[in-house]
Amino acid sequence: MKEVGYFDYLIGSLTVIPWAIVIWKAYKPKKGWQEVIGILLALFFGWLSTDLILRLHPLLWPEADFTPKKKVSMLTQTAHLAFIQAGITEEAFKIFFILILSFVLGYDKKTKTFSPRVVLFGSFVAMGFSFVENTHYIAREPDEKKLDLFFARTIHSSNIHLLINLCFSLFLLKSNAKIESANKRTYIAFGFVLAVLQHGVVDFLLIPGATIGLWVATSLFVGIWVWVVNDWRELVREKNENSKEETNDLAVANTD
Repeated sequence: MKEVGYFDYLIGSLTVIPWAIVIWKAYKPKKGWQEVIGILLALFFGWLSTDLILRLHPLLWPEADFTPKKKVSMLTQTAHLAFIQAGITEEAFKIFFILILSFVLGYDKKTKTFSPRVVLFGSFVAMGFSFVENTHYIAREPDEKKLDLFFARTIHSSNIHLLINLCFSLFLLKSNAKIESANKRTYIAFGFVLAVLQHGVVDFLLIPGATIGLWVATSLFVGIWVWVVNDWRELVREKNENSKEETNDLAVANTD
């Protein structure tokens, strides 16, 4: 395998920086210690997820190249790559770390509710993951193809990782409305299943490299973005604005 160089890491970082700026600006964090530490840990856990998968891949899928004793169809290979190797494996690692951060830095044990900051944790775990994954893919390419791959990984790979984990984080916020613990767990589990399906369907469309698959996948991106933006307005922006108003009212009251 070609050694990953500093230039590859630079290009890899540029594939996620635009999305990081979008999330930072949209969230408008209060720059509290939970947000700052959470973002740094999220980036680390995203990197750790990718590193663990790269190390475990040969052990988990020793025959993943389908060098077969019997003939395997292209459809079966694509489905295995999309839903099992990518969908289940990658989302299991990422969401495991998102849950750790969310319960430690974004969960109120008294009210049993998640804070809006969990969307930061989900977003930056996804971006830490994409940064390392994109860097390794870019490192494999000849120099003349790196720019094309940069745009492809920025627009598609980084985008879909972010959207999938944003959706899951929003499911954590939606679970606040569930009173029973069993219902909360079921709702969160459904968020994980949805993440696997989203990842699997998109990869299933993109892996063959067909133009029609690219356009369908892009349409799916747009649909998920609309869904995420609507939920963001309701579950993140409005709650943050209400929280700021309450803080200002408290400050005025204390002054009086």
